[in-house]
Amino acid sequence: MPTALAIDPDERAQLETLARTTKDAKTAIRIRAILALDDGYRITDVARILRLDEDTVAKWRNKFRKRKLFTDWLSTDVTGYLGKLTKVQEASISEFVETEMVTDCKEVVSFVKEKFGTDYTINGITKLLHRLGFVYKQTTLIPGKLDEAKQAAFMQEYETLHDKLPDDEVILFGDGVHPSHNVHATKAWIKKGEQKRVPTNTGRKRLNINGVLNIENMETVVHYADTLNAQTTMELFDKIQEAYPDKKKIHLIVDNARYYKNKELQLYLRKRKCRIKIHWLPPYSPNLNIERLWHFLKKYIIGIKRRQTFKEFEADIHVFFDNIGDYRDRLRQFIGTEMHLIKLHG
Repeated sequence: MPTALAIDPDERAQLETLARTTKDAKTAIRIRAILALDDGYRITDVARILRLDEDTVAKWRNKFRKRKLFTDWLSTDVTGYLGKLTKVQEASISEFVETEMVTDCKEVVSFVKEKFGTDYTINGITKLLHRLGFVYKQTTLIPGKLDEAKQAAFMQEYETLHDKLPDDEVILFGDGVHPSHNVHATKAWIKKGEQKRVPTNTGRKRLNINGVLNIENMETVVHYADTLNAQTTMELFDKIQEAYPDKKKIHLIVDNARYYKNKELQLYLRKRKCRIKIHWLPPYSPNLNIERLWHFLKKYIIGIKRRQTFKEFEADIHVFFDNIGDYRDRLRQFIGTEMHLIKLHG
């Protein structure tokens, strides 16, 4: 008569893992015997295959059936899992890891031991955390003075503006950037065991760019200058209005750079013929869609090759913006059309 044990799938998975990872040969054989019985093999077959006494296999089976904890039937010191955690316990672990800044699995090992009286190894906790949906990755730094309420209010204002935007108006995102004449480290396909070395430049010379991005069609208007100030910003604004002659109003979302608030620039904006209306991003808000354009420029244009001279460096950036349409599909994947503001939590 078959002796299948009908082990719970989760417990069987734990048994299979323990059988592969344990360094104790006797423990591994005992687990394999239980797994074989669960597969439906008879005691006589298991004893023959594993070269064991039938009474021994029967004793292991009976002890397994009477178990209270996952490994108490092994009669050996096996750490890493001492009983299946309940969903409530797993939820408690998830809450702990989400709430605290956990940089080492040892902290979770201590938490589980103290709260549930259960011993886990570092390897066991690592697998548990992966199963609970956690990954070990770099933290993200955000401004400590970020105001979530102001961001939420701005998001509401932006969504209302976007959803009700007339055909004769447009929304643009503006920002300045100062790329340095240097190559940037990037990822590339490199033969295993080898390195791909890229010589650097001095990085002392910079190109100052002030620009705007239309995230609906990925079109840009850029202005190159020796420095970014009120005067060069007004020159950019002239270019913007020339680029959108059919738009009655041009909504420009910018950060709180000082040159945007210059008195001369404010007078410029109040002129009767000026069609630009400034919308201020909340203070300490680092998420401005055009910044993704600058990241794309640094990663896929500046970062992919070394330019011997600053003139070459400058020329390649000009070529990129002069032919921005060639990159539209890639930019669309890199820059979302929705604005995502940063939250302090979550």
